[in-house]
Amino acid sequence: MVIRKDYPYVLLALVLTALAATAVADPGESVGTFALLGLMGVAVIMAIIINPSLGAYVLILAVFSNVSRQLTDQGLPGVIKPLVVVVFVAIVIRNYYIGGIPSNRPRTARVEIALIAYFVAVAASFLVASDRDLALERVIDLAKDIVIIYCILFSLRRLQDWKQAIFIVVLATTALSLLGLYQVASGDYGQTFLGFARVDTSNRLAGPINEPNMWGQVLAAVVPFAVFGFLRGTPAKKLFYAVSIVILMAELLNTYSRGAYLAVLVGLFLIMFFFTRFNPIFAFSVVAIAVLLFPFLPAQYVARFQSISILAPSTENGVYQDASFRGRASELRTGLVMFATHPILGVGAANYPVNYQTYTQLIGMEVRTDTREAHSLYIEVLAETGVIGSVAFLGMLFFIFQALARIKADVRNSLSHQKWISHISAMQVSLLSYLFAALFLHGAYIRFLWILLALALTLVLLLHEDMNDPSRANKSNRVVA
Repeated sequence: MVIRKDYPYVLLALVLTALAATAVADPGESVGTFALLGLMGVAVIMAIIINPSLGAYVLILAVFSNVSRQLTDQGLPGVIKPLVVVVFVAIVIRNYYIGGIPSNRPRTARVEIALIAYFVAVAASFLVASDRDLALERVIDLAKDIVIIYCILFSLRRLQDWKQAIFIVVLATTALSLLGLYQVASGDYGQTFLGFARVDTSNRLAGPINEPNMWGQVLAAVVPFAVFGFLRGTPAKKLFYAVSIVILMAELLNTYSRGAYLAVLVGLFLIMFFFTRFNPIFAFSVVAIAVLLFPFLPAQYVARFQSISILAPSTENGVYQDASFRGRASELRTGLVMFATHPILGVGAANYPVNYQTYTQLIGMEVRTDTREAHSLYIEVLAETGVIGSVAFLGMLFFIFQALARIKADVRNSLSHQKWISHISAMQVSLLSYLFAALFLHGAYIRFLWILLALALTLVLLLHEDMNDPSRANKSNRVVA
Protein backbone atom coordinates (compact mmCIF):
# COMPACT_ATOMS: atom_id res chain seq x y z
CA MET A 1 0.00 0.00 0.00
CA VAL A 2 1.33 3.45 -0.89
CA ILE A 3 0.03 6.55 0.84
CA ARG A 4 -0.48 9.25 -1.80
CA LYS A 5 -1.92 12.21 0.15
CA ASP A 6 1.09 13.06 2.28
CA TYR A 7 0.51 16.65 3.35
CA PRO A 8 -1.62 15.96 6.47
CA TYR A 9 0.92 13.38 7.59
CA VAL A 10 3.84 15.78 7.08
CA LEU A 11 2.15 18.43 9.23
CA LEU A 12 1.10 15.86 11.84
CA ALA A 13 4.59 14.36 12.00
CA LEU A 14 6.24 17.77 12.41
CA VAL A 15 3.85 18.93 15.18
CA LEU A 16 3.84 15.65 17.08
CA THR A 17 7.62 15.25 16.94
CA ALA A 18 8.13 18.81 18.19
CA LEU A 19 5.81 18.10 21.11
CA ALA A 20 7.56 14.83 21.88
CA ALA A 21 10.97 16.52 21.84
CA THR A 22 9.69 19.24 24.18
CA ALA A 23 8.36 16.70 26.65
CA VAL A 24 11.53 14.62 26.65
CA ALA A 25 13.73 17.68 27.24
CA ASP A 26 11.61 19.17 30.06
CA PRO A 27 11.68 16.98 33.21
CA GLY A 28 9.10 19.21 34.86
CA GLU A 29 6.30 17.72 32.82
CA SER A 30 3.98 15.16 34.39
CA VAL A 31 4.24 11.42 33.81
CA GLY A 32 0.91 11.51 32.03
CA THR A 33 2.19 14.08 29.57
CA PHE A 34 5.31 12.00 28.98
CA ALA A 35 3.17 8.96 28.27
CA LEU A 36 0.89 10.84 25.89
CA LEU A 37 3.72 12.40 23.97
CA GLY A 38 5.55 9.10 23.95
CA LEU A 39 2.56 7.56 22.19
CA MET A 40 2.61 10.45 19.75
CA GLY A 41 6.27 9.75 19.04
CA VAL A 42 5.42 6.11 18.34
CA ALA A 43 2.66 7.28 15.99
CA VAL A 44 5.18 9.41 14.09
CA ILE A 45 7.56 6.48 13.78
CA MET A 46 4.73 4.28 12.51
CA ALA A 47 3.72 6.89 9.94
CA ILE A 48 7.30 7.06 8.62
CA ILE A 49 7.55 3.26 8.56
CA ILE A 50 4.42 3.12 6.41
CA ASN A 51 5.59 5.93 4.13
CA PRO A 52 9.32 6.64 4.58
CA SER A 53 9.28 9.76 2.42
CA LEU A 54 7.48 11.52 5.27
CA GLY A 55 10.72 11.41 7.25
CA ALA A 56 12.57 13.29 4.52
CA TYR A 57 9.79 15.86 4.11
CA VAL A 58 9.70 16.60 7.83
CA LEU A 59 13.49 16.98 8.03
CA ILE A 60 13.54 19.32 5.03
CA LEU A 61 10.75 21.45 6.49
CA ALA A 62 12.49 21.57 9.87
CA VAL A 63 15.80 22.70 8.34
CA PHE A 64 14.40 25.29 5.93
CA SER A 65 12.10 26.80 8.56
CA ASN A 66 14.85 26.67 11.22
CA VAL A 67 12.10 25.62 13.60
CA SER A 68 14.57 24.48 16.24
CA ARG A 69 15.86 28.06 16.61
CA GLN A 70 12.32 29.40 16.90
CA LEU A 71 11.60 26.95 19.72
CA THR A 72 14.78 27.73 21.65
CA ASP A 73 14.05 31.46 21.39
CA GLN A 74 10.72 30.79 23.08
CA GLY A 75 12.49 29.03 25.96
CA LEU A 76 11.71 25.56 24.59
CA PRO A 77 14.24 22.88 23.66
CA GLY A 78 15.37 22.49 20.06
CA VAL A 79 13.72 19.87 17.90
CA ILE A 80 16.29 18.96 15.24
CA LYS A 81 18.33 16.39 17.14
CA PRO A 82 15.27 14.54 18.58
CA LEU A 83 13.65 14.73 15.14
CA VAL A 84 16.69 13.15 13.50
CA VAL A 85 16.61 10.36 16.10
CA VAL A 86 12.92 9.68 15.46
CA VAL A 87 13.38 9.54 11.67
CA PHE A 88 16.52 7.41 11.95
CA VAL A 89 14.80 4.91 14.28
CA ALA A 90 11.83 4.69 11.93
CA ILE A 91 14.10 3.99 8.95
CA VAL A 92 16.01 1.29 10.86
CA ILE A 93 12.77 -0.41 11.93
CA ARG A 94 11.34 -0.24 8.42
CA ASN A 95 14.51 -1.71 6.93
CA TYR A 96 14.51 -4.54 9.49
CA TYR A 97 10.95 -5.62 8.72
CA ILE A 98 10.48 -4.50 5.12
CA GLY A 99 13.82 -3.55 3.61
CA GLY A 100 14.30 -0.73 1.17
CA ILE A 101 17.68 0.75 2.09
CA PRO A 102 19.90 0.54 -1.02
CA SER A 103 23.07 -1.40 -0.23
CA ASN A 104 24.82 -1.06 -3.61
CA ARG A 105 25.47 2.60 -4.45
CA PRO A 106 28.25 2.69 -7.10
CA ARG A 107 27.26 6.12 -8.45
CA THR A 108 27.40 7.82 -5.04
CA ALA A 109 30.22 5.85 -3.38
CA ARG A 110 32.96 8.41 -4.08
CA VAL A 111 30.85 11.25 -2.71
CA GLU A 112 30.09 9.28 0.43
CA ILE A 113 33.75 8.32 0.94
CA ALA A 114 34.81 11.97 0.57
CA LEU A 115 32.07 13.02 3.00
CA ILE A 116 33.26 10.54 5.63
CA ALA A 117 36.86 11.62 5.00
CA TYR A 118 35.82 15.22 5.63
CA PHE A 119 34.17 14.20 8.89
CA VAL A 120 37.36 12.40 9.96
CA ALA A 121 39.39 15.53 9.13
CA VAL A 122 37.04 17.74 11.17
CA ALA A 123 37.19 15.30 14.07
CA ALA A 124 41.00 15.13 13.85
CA SER A 125 41.24 18.94 13.96
CA PHE A 126 39.80 18.71 17.48
CA LEU A 127 43.26 17.56 18.59
CA VAL A 128 44.87 20.89 17.64
CA ALA A 129 41.99 23.23 18.54
CA SER A 130 42.67 25.94 21.10
CA ASP A 131 38.97 25.90 22.07
CA ARG A 132 38.05 22.23 22.14
CA ASP A 133 34.50 22.85 23.30
CA LEU A 134 33.75 24.72 20.06
CA ALA A 135 35.50 22.03 18.04
CA LEU A 136 33.56 19.24 19.73
CA GLU A 137 30.29 21.05 19.11
CA ARG A 138 31.18 21.34 15.42
CA VAL A 139 32.04 17.65 15.22
CA ILE A 140 28.70 16.70 16.81
CA ASP A 141 26.78 19.02 14.48
CA LEU A 142 28.52 17.55 11.43
CA ALA A 143 27.74 14.02 12.62
CA LYS A 144 24.09 15.02 13.00
CA ASP A 145 24.08 16.56 9.52
CA ILE A 146 25.55 13.40 8.00
CA VAL A 147 22.80 11.36 9.67
CA ILE A 148 20.27 13.77 8.12
CA ILE A 149 21.84 13.21 4.69
CA TYR A 150 21.42 9.46 5.04
CA CYS A 151 17.92 9.80 6.47
CA ILE A 152 16.90 11.68 3.32
CA LEU A 153 18.81 9.29 1.06
CA PHE A 154 17.09 6.26 2.61
CA SER A 155 13.65 7.90 2.96
CA LEU A 156 13.14 9.09 -0.61
CA ARG A 157 12.82 5.79 -2.45
CA ARG A 158 10.86 6.88 -5.52
CA LEU A 159 11.56 9.52 -8.13
CA GLN A 160 8.12 10.96 -7.43
CA ASP A 161 9.09 11.34 -3.78
CA TRP A 162 12.16 13.30 -4.85
CA LYS A 163 10.03 15.66 -6.96
CA GLN A 164 7.73 16.13 -3.98
CA ALA A 165 10.70 17.01 -1.79
CA ILE A 166 11.82 19.71 -4.26
CA PHE A 167 8.29 21.09 -4.34
CA ILE A 168 8.32 21.27 -0.53
CA VAL A 169 11.63 23.17 -0.64
CA VAL A 170 10.19 25.76 -3.05
CA LEU A 171 6.86 25.98 -1.22
CA ALA A 172 8.43 26.40 2.23
CA THR A 173 10.93 29.02 1.06
CA THR A 174 8.23 30.94 -0.80
CA ALA A 175 5.93 30.91 2.24
CA LEU A 176 8.72 32.19 4.48
CA SER A 177 9.56 34.86 1.91
CA LEU A 178 5.96 36.05 1.90
CA LEU A 179 6.28 36.84 5.60
CA GLY A 180 9.29 39.01 4.87
CA LEU A 181 7.56 40.83 2.04
CA TYR A 182 4.68 41.59 4.40
CA GLN A 183 7.20 43.31 6.66
CA VAL A 184 8.47 45.40 3.76
CA ALA A 185 5.00 46.31 2.50
CA SER A 186 3.62 47.16 5.93
CA GLY A 187 6.78 48.65 7.40
CA ASP A 188 6.15 46.54 10.50
CA TYR A 189 9.58 44.99 11.01
CA GLY A 190 8.79 44.31 14.65
CA GLN A 191 6.40 41.55 13.57
CA THR A 192 8.70 38.56 13.12
CA PHE A 193 5.97 35.88 13.05
CA LEU A 194 7.44 33.95 16.02
CA GLY A 195 10.91 34.27 14.52
CA PHE A 196 10.14 32.84 11.09
CA ALA A 197 10.70 36.26 9.48
CA ARG A 198 13.63 37.99 11.11
CA VAL A 199 15.37 41.26 10.22
CA ASP A 200 18.73 42.70 11.20
CA THR A 201 19.35 46.14 12.68
CA SER A 202 19.25 47.70 9.20
CA ASN A 203 15.87 46.10 8.41
CA ARG A 204 17.47 43.70 5.94
CA LEU A 205 15.27 40.61 5.59
CA ALA A 206 16.90 37.57 7.17
CA GLY A 207 14.23 34.86 6.93
CA PRO A 208 14.12 32.35 9.77
CA ILE A 209 17.91 32.30 10.31
CA ASN A 210 18.58 35.96 11.26
CA GLU A 211 21.46 36.29 8.77
CA PRO A 212 20.51 38.35 5.66
CA ASN A 213 23.51 37.29 3.59
CA MET A 214 23.03 33.60 4.29
CA TRP A 215 19.29 33.80 3.79
CA GLY A 216 20.07 35.38 0.41
CA GLN A 217 22.36 32.42 -0.29
CA VAL A 218 19.50 30.00 0.43
CA LEU A 219 17.16 31.98 -1.83
CA ALA A 220 19.73 31.94 -4.64
CA ALA A 221 19.88 28.14 -4.34
CA VAL A 222 16.08 27.72 -4.42
CA VAL A 223 15.41 30.06 -7.37
CA PRO A 224 16.77 27.54 -9.96
CA PHE A 225 14.23 24.93 -8.82
CA ALA A 226 11.44 27.47 -9.29
CA VAL A 227 12.75 28.55 -12.71
CA PHE A 228 13.03 24.99 -14.01
CA GLY A 229 9.62 24.20 -12.52
CA PHE A 230 8.22 27.08 -14.55
CA LEU A 231 10.00 26.01 -17.75
CA ARG A 232 8.82 22.41 -17.68
CA GLY A 233 5.53 22.60 -15.77
CA THR A 234 1.88 22.34 -16.75
CA PRO A 235 -0.07 25.63 -16.99
CA ALA A 236 -1.20 25.36 -13.35
CA LYS A 237 2.32 24.63 -12.17
CA LYS A 238 3.71 27.42 -14.35
CA LEU A 239 1.45 29.86 -12.52
CA PHE A 240 2.61 28.63 -9.11
CA TYR A 241 6.28 28.74 -10.04
CA ALA A 242 5.95 32.14 -11.72
CA VAL A 243 4.49 33.56 -8.50
CA SER A 244 7.20 31.81 -6.50
CA ILE A 245 9.95 33.32 -8.66
CA VAL A 246 8.56 36.82 -8.16
CA ILE A 247 8.28 36.34 -4.38
CA LEU A 248 11.72 34.75 -4.04
CA MET A 249 13.41 37.45 -6.12
CA ALA A 250 11.66 40.24 -4.21
CA GLU A 251 12.75 38.66 -0.92
CA LEU A 252 16.30 38.30 -2.21
CA LEU A 253 16.42 41.98 -3.19
CA ASN A 254 15.47 42.95 0.35
CA THR A 255 18.29 40.91 1.89
CA TYR A 256 20.66 43.47 0.31
CA SER A 257 23.19 40.66 -0.02
CA ARG A 258 25.63 41.45 -2.82
CA GLY A 259 26.96 37.91 -2.79
CA ALA A 260 23.44 36.54 -3.21
CA TYR A 261 22.76 39.01 -6.04
CA LEU A 262 25.82 37.72 -7.88
CA ALA A 263 24.95 34.09 -7.12
CA VAL A 264 21.45 34.35 -8.54
CA LEU A 265 22.79 36.11 -11.64
CA VAL A 266 25.29 33.29 -12.12
CA GLY A 267 22.47 30.76 -11.72
CA LEU A 268 20.28 32.53 -14.28
CA PHE A 269 23.24 32.76 -16.66
CA LEU A 270 23.81 29.01 -16.40
CA ILE A 271 20.13 28.29 -16.98
CA MET A 272 20.05 30.57 -20.02
CA PHE A 273 23.25 29.48 -21.74
CA PHE A 274 23.98 25.94 -20.64
CA PHE A 275 20.90 24.09 -19.47
CA THR A 276 18.20 25.15 -21.90
CA ARG A 277 18.06 25.38 -25.68
CA PHE A 278 19.72 28.71 -26.30
CA ASN A 279 17.44 31.28 -27.90
CA PRO A 280 19.31 34.53 -28.74
CA ILE A 281 16.10 36.53 -29.01
CA PHE A 282 14.91 35.35 -25.60
CA ALA A 283 18.31 36.03 -24.04
CA PHE A 284 18.45 39.51 -25.57
CA SER A 285 14.91 40.24 -24.38
CA VAL A 286 15.74 39.22 -20.79
CA VAL A 287 18.86 41.40 -20.74
CA ALA A 288 17.02 44.33 -22.34
CA ILE A 289 14.17 44.15 -19.80
CA ALA A 290 16.65 44.02 -16.92
CA VAL A 291 18.54 47.05 -18.25
CA LEU A 292 15.34 49.04 -18.79
CA LEU A 293 13.95 48.21 -15.35
CA PHE A 294 17.18 48.88 -13.45
CA PRO A 295 16.73 52.70 -13.27
CA PHE A 296 13.24 52.23 -11.83
CA LEU A 297 14.41 50.15 -8.88
CA PRO A 298 14.31 51.90 -5.50
CA ALA A 299 17.51 53.86 -4.81
CA GLN A 300 18.64 51.54 -2.00
CA TYR A 301 18.69 48.53 -4.34
CA VAL A 302 20.53 50.42 -7.07
CA ALA A 303 23.15 51.60 -4.58
CA ARG A 304 23.70 48.04 -3.38
CA PHE A 305 24.18 46.79 -6.95
CA GLN A 306 26.51 49.65 -7.84
CA SER A 307 28.73 48.96 -4.84
CA ILE A 308 29.72 45.66 -6.47
CA SER A 309 31.43 47.59 -9.28
CA ILE A 310 34.37 48.52 -7.07
CA LEU A 311 35.53 44.91 -7.36
CA ALA A 312 36.29 45.48 -11.05
CA PRO A 313 40.01 45.23 -11.89
CA SER A 314 39.91 48.70 -13.44
CA THR A 315 38.91 50.24 -10.09
CA GLU A 316 42.06 51.41 -8.31
CA ASN A 317 42.31 49.85 -4.83
CA GLY A 318 38.64 48.90 -5.23
CA VAL A 319 38.42 46.48 -2.31
CA TYR A 320 39.80 49.05 0.09
CA GLN A 321 37.24 51.74 -0.80
CA ASP A 322 34.43 49.94 1.00
CA ALA A 323 34.70 49.15 4.71
CA SER A 324 32.81 45.89 4.30
CA PHE A 325 35.01 44.69 1.44
CA ARG A 326 38.12 45.84 3.30
CA GLY A 327 37.11 43.89 6.37
CA ARG A 328 36.39 40.76 4.36
CA ALA A 329 39.69 41.02 2.53
CA SER A 330 41.40 41.14 5.91
CA GLU A 331 39.46 38.10 7.09
CA LEU A 332 40.35 36.11 3.97
CA ARG A 333 44.04 36.92 4.28
CA THR A 334 43.95 36.05 7.98
CA GLY A 335 42.51 32.65 7.10
CA LEU A 336 45.33 32.05 4.65
CA VAL A 337 47.86 32.93 7.34
CA MET A 338 46.21 30.42 9.67
CA PHE A 339 46.52 27.76 6.98
CA ALA A 340 50.15 28.64 6.27
CA THR A 341 50.91 28.29 9.98
CA HIS A 342 48.92 25.04 10.44
CA PRO A 343 48.80 23.44 6.96
CA ILE A 344 47.96 19.85 7.91
CA LEU A 345 45.02 19.94 10.37
CA GLY A 346 44.36 23.70 10.50
CA VAL A 347 43.63 25.61 13.71
CA GLY A 348 40.69 23.37 14.63
CA ALA A 349 37.03 23.11 13.66
CA ALA A 350 35.03 26.24 14.58
CA ASN A 351 38.25 27.86 15.84
CA TYR A 352 38.74 30.55 13.19
CA PRO A 353 36.94 33.23 15.28
CA VAL A 354 38.90 32.59 18.47
CA ASN A 355 42.19 32.73 16.55
CA TYR A 356 41.34 35.74 14.42
CA GLN A 357 42.91 38.43 16.62
CA THR A 358 46.15 36.49 16.96
CA TYR A 359 46.69 36.00 13.25
CA THR A 360 45.23 39.24 11.86
CA GLN A 361 47.97 41.17 13.69
CA LEU A 362 50.51 39.40 11.48
CA ILE A 363 49.13 41.06 8.34
CA GLY A 364 48.21 44.43 9.89
CA MET A 365 45.59 45.18 7.26
CA GLU A 366 42.82 46.29 9.62
CA VAL A 367 42.51 46.74 13.37
CA ARG A 368 39.45 45.12 14.94
CA THR A 369 38.92 44.19 18.56
CA ASP A 370 36.07 41.70 18.11
CA THR A 371 36.05 38.13 16.83
CA ARG A 372 35.39 37.70 13.14
CA GLU A 373 34.35 34.93 10.76
CA ALA A 374 36.22 33.85 7.61
CA HIS A 375 33.46 35.11 5.27
CA SER A 376 34.33 32.38 2.79
CA LEU A 377 33.38 28.76 3.26
CA TYR A 378 36.47 27.60 1.37
CA ILE A 379 38.91 29.75 3.37
CA GLU A 380 37.14 28.65 6.56
CA VAL A 381 37.57 24.97 5.71
CA LEU A 382 41.19 25.58 4.71
CA ALA A 383 42.04 27.48 7.91
CA GLU A 384 40.16 25.20 10.32
CA THR A 385 40.85 21.73 8.88
CA GLY A 386 43.99 22.27 6.82
CA VAL A 387 44.89 20.55 3.58
CA ILE A 388 43.35 17.23 4.69
CA GLY A 389 39.90 18.67 5.33
CA SER A 390 40.04 20.91 2.24
CA VAL A 391 40.95 18.07 -0.11
CA ALA A 392 38.13 15.93 1.31
CA PHE A 393 35.59 18.78 1.15
CA LEU A 394 36.48 19.86 -2.39
CA GLY A 395 36.70 16.23 -3.47
CA MET A 396 33.16 15.68 -2.20
CA LEU A 397 31.94 18.63 -4.29
CA PHE A 398 33.84 17.45 -7.36
CA PHE A 399 32.45 13.93 -7.10
CA ILE A 400 28.83 15.06 -6.69
CA PHE A 401 29.04 17.19 -9.83
CA GLN A 402 30.73 14.31 -11.61
CA ALA A 403 27.94 11.96 -10.54
CA LEU A 404 25.28 14.43 -11.73
CA ALA A 405 27.05 14.85 -15.09
CA ARG A 406 27.32 11.09 -15.60
CA ILE A 407 23.70 10.39 -14.72
CA LYS A 408 22.64 13.21 -17.07
CA ALA A 409 24.61 11.53 -19.89
CA ASP A 410 22.86 8.23 -19.10
CA VAL A 411 19.45 9.90 -19.03
CA ARG A 412 20.04 11.46 -22.46
CA ASN A 413 20.40 7.94 -23.85
CA SER A 414 17.20 6.69 -22.20
CA LEU A 415 14.02 7.77 -23.99
CA SER A 416 11.88 6.97 -20.96
CA HIS A 417 13.99 9.14 -18.64
CA GLN A 418 14.89 12.16 -20.78
CA LYS A 419 12.30 14.27 -18.97
CA TRP A 420 14.60 14.11 -15.92
CA ILE A 421 17.33 16.12 -17.65
CA SER A 422 15.76 19.38 -16.51
CA HIS A 423 15.56 18.10 -12.91
CA ILE A 424 19.26 17.19 -12.96
CA SER A 425 20.06 20.61 -14.43
CA ALA A 426 18.06 22.33 -11.70
CA MET A 427 20.03 20.39 -9.09
CA GLN A 428 23.32 21.35 -10.71
CA VAL A 429 22.47 25.04 -10.92
CA SER A 430 21.13 25.09 -7.36
CA LEU A 431 24.37 23.65 -5.99
CA LEU A 432 26.50 25.95 -8.14
CA SER A 433 24.53 29.02 -7.01
CA TYR A 434 24.91 28.08 -3.34
CA LEU A 435 28.61 27.32 -3.73
CA PHE A 436 29.26 30.56 -5.63
CA ALA A 437 27.69 32.55 -2.79
CA ALA A 438 29.87 30.52 -0.40
CA LEU A 439 32.88 32.35 -1.87
CA PHE A 440 31.75 35.30 0.26
CA LEU A 441 30.08 33.53 3.19
CA HIS A 442 31.30 31.15 5.88
CA GLY A 443 29.56 27.94 6.92
CA ALA A 444 27.44 29.06 9.86
CA TYR A 445 24.32 27.58 8.24
CA ILE A 446 25.98 24.88 6.19
CA ARG A 447 23.07 22.55 6.95
CA PHE A 448 21.36 23.92 3.81
CA LEU A 449 24.29 22.67 1.72
CA TRP A 450 23.94 19.23 3.29
CA ILE A 451 20.25 19.15 2.36
CA LEU A 452 21.14 20.05 -1.25
CA LEU A 453 23.84 17.38 -1.24
CA ALA A 454 21.36 14.81 0.09
CA LEU A 455 18.86 15.69 -2.64
CA ALA A 456 21.57 15.44 -5.32
CA LEU A 457 22.76 12.06 -4.04
CA THR A 458 19.18 10.81 -3.89
CA LEU A 459 18.45 11.91 -7.47
CA VAL A 460 21.56 10.17 -8.81
CA LEU A 461 20.80 6.98 -6.89
CA LEU A 462 17.10 6.81 -7.85
CA LEU A 463 17.75 7.46 -11.54
CA HIS A 464 20.50 4.85 -11.62
CA GLU A 465 18.23 2.30 -9.93
CA ASP A 466 15.26 3.12 -12.12
CA MET A 467 17.18 2.84 -15.38
CA ASN A 468 18.94 -0.39 -14.44
CA ASP A 469 16.13 -2.16 -12.57
CA PRO A 470 12.79 -0.28 -12.54
CA SER A 471 11.23 -2.90 -10.26
CA ARG A 472 13.62 -2.07 -7.38
CA ALA A 473 12.10 1.34 -6.74
CA ASN A 474 8.61 -0.18 -6.69
CA LYS A 475 9.59 -3.00 -4.37
CA SER A 476 10.83 -0.59 -1.74
CA ASN A 477 7.40 1.03 -1.52
CA ARG A 478 5.40 -2.11 -0.78
CA VAL A 479 4.27 -2.42 2.79
CA VAL A 480 3.58 -5.85 4.22
CA ALA A 481 0.14 -5.90 5.82
